[in-house]
Amino acid sequence: MSVDKGHGLTDFITKVSSGGGMSFSNNFVVEIKGKAAKYFPDQQCVEFFCDEAQLPNMNTATGTQVGLYTGLGAVDYPHTRVFTEFSLTFMLDANLTLLKYLNGWYFDIFGERVPGMTANALSENRTTRVAYKDSYVGDIHISKTEMGLNSSIDRKPITYVMEQAFPYQIDAIPLQFGSSQITKVTAQFKYQRHYTKVADVSAAPQMKKGDVKEYLRDDCPGKSKPRLVKTGPDGNLYTWPELTPPPPIPPTTPPVPPAAN
Repeated sequence: MSVDKGHGLTDFITKVSSGGGMSFSNNFVVEIKGKAAKYFPDQQCVEFFCDEAQLPNMNTATGTQVGLYTGLGAVDYPHTRVFTEFSLTFMLDANLTLLKYLNGWYFDIFGERVPGMTANALSENRTTRVAYKDSYVGDIHISKTEMGLNSSIDRKPITYVMEQAFPYQIDAIPLQFGSSQITKVTAQFKYQRHYTKVADVSAAPQMKKGDVKEYLRDDCPGKSKPRLVKTGPDGNLYTWPELTPPPPIPPTTPPVPPAAN
């Protein structure tokens, strides 16, 4: 069996390399910006605990035109962009930090800022007063990232910016006895419209095979920032700061001669 020139395995690998490698779905960053950032005092929680995100789809509303050409029938044409909702899923720590942030954002829309989190209970006959939209909406940036030379999110080929977003639904969180699983919360968001910011990362430097071990060592030449691990007194690599401190080397003592009979 013959393979056409330009369609072999070597050509495929060359084509992948020219594009900066393959993309992996488990590398992305979510950021909350604008006025909605006030609901997330710790922005690192959003970046670290976001377990699942969706790049929004693109949809179009169309109309129908009849009689464009004789015998052609109906022809569709686009007239409006349609923006559908998207969801974000977050892992929860024991303090339920992200759930509190999302609840605070949602309840602030209806004038009930974090109910039940204070010593005084809310009045049963309270009224609901919806806030003005420009006081609680914000931009949500979802960046598809790839590992680079300096970090796992060093390359950002595309970023979707959802304008004027707000949570309209926070899904139920199932709790049950059984095997231990990380608790997660999913929020559904609506937004006004979105656009994309793109960058060419095909020529950006990236970590190659065999560079990881050298990058992690503290004695790697040409590196100015602290290493992730250090070389212990026994010559092995250990995490740094000392999450797993290296064992001390026992002192060498001369052997004790046996006692004479």
